[in-house]
Amino acid sequence: MEKINRNDLCPCGSGEKYSKCCGANKAISINLIIESELDELQKRILHFAFFHFGNEINEDFEDLSEMIDFDMEQEREFYELIHAIWFSLFEELDDEETIIEKFIAAEAGKIKRPKLKQILQTWSNARVIAGKVISVDNNQLTVEDGFTSEQLNAIVGSVNVTIEEGSFFIGMIVPYEQNYLFFPSPFDLPVLKPEHAFSFIEDSSLDADYDSPQEYLKDFFLEVLSELPIIGGMLEIEEMEWSKPIYKEVADIFKAKLESEVPPPIVDTGIILWFNFCEKKQKRIQNPNLYAAAVHYLLSTIAPLGETRTQKELARLYGAAANAVASIVLEMETELSAEIAELKGLVFGGEESPAMPPFETASIIEFPIGGSSGVDKAGKQKSKPELALIEKKGKKGAKKGQED
Repeated sequence: MEKINRNDLCPCGSGEKYSKCCGANKAISINLIIESELDELQKRILHFAFFHFGNEINEDFEDLSEMIDFDMEQEREFYELIHAIWFSLFEELDDEETIIEKFIAAEAGKIKRPKLKQILQTWSNARVIAGKVISVDNNQLTVEDGFTSEQLNAIVGSVNVTIEEGSFFIGMIVPYEQNYLFFPSPFDLPVLKPEHAFSFIEDSSLDADYDSPQEYLKDFFLEVLSELPIIGGMLEIEEMEWSKPIYKEVADIFKAKLESEVPPPIVDTGIILWFNFCEKKQKRIQNPNLYAAAVHYLLSTIAPLGETRTQKELARLYGAAANAVASIVLEMETELSAEIAELKGLVFGGEESPAMPPFETASIIEFPIGGSSGVDKAGKQKSKPELALIEKKGKKGAKKGQED
């Protein structure tokens, strides 16, 4: 068969150069073959990891299980798989080598295709990423790192791509020539605003005394993965059916004061309490700041809000009279006694409220399904109050491996 040069007319009769016609199709099909082999390579890495280091992986996962509650077996299996991938790519063994480094040393020489072998040898440079999807073209994504604003091209292997442009995502990626390959796929939360997710991760990294949110994300990838659906359950005040516009104004003032200080689910809990109070008591409100201060103080008696403020201090913060705030708080406590008792039981785990309440273990929603605020668009609670989903057990107050 005569050899066809790239610049020759394509023998199919299209009139195009071979490189832009059937030659291009041939290149595409080679890429598909490579991507299929990369998918198989990921599976081989997991088999290698479990066969040679199964005990180490399982022991580490059991430690993780003490910090994350699994409500369903399917949920546990999902996190067990993702943990095994994360452990293989990033966790150093006793000899300070990772499983992926050991796999490359043991298996790279057995790979016949030079290009595949070359790609594998770069996988010791794996990274985690939390970002926003810029564009989607079949299985190729253009994504933006939420902390560096770096734009990357990343391939999704054998998994069908259903992620939408503009969505927040989190995942693990390995180099693929000049691009990247997701290992195994990106996890997206369409209901979660990217800026809220980035803020949550950055705040968590500061709480844990990390200099870089990327380093924190790498060390605590599984914990962040389990917590993000909770953050995704944020209320949209505009979509709630407030009986009077001024009631919504109170919620807006309250949210503006607190949203930069505490996790969004705690803010949402205060808004839910206020909405329920408005449904029960149709108050004539002249000073919305007065009621926003009362909601703030009432919530502080139920959930940890970081900085502790007295009624007088909160009244000053909102520009309201302290005695008027106290009167409204008392009225709200009376009208919402059942809701408050249930919330305190969920937060403190009993009838008595300790001076320094322990944090609850965060509920987990199987990825990539987003969290729920527990209310419908009218703002009414569907089942249990959202405060059940607020905090994880204990703050990560130090870097990984650092003693308290």
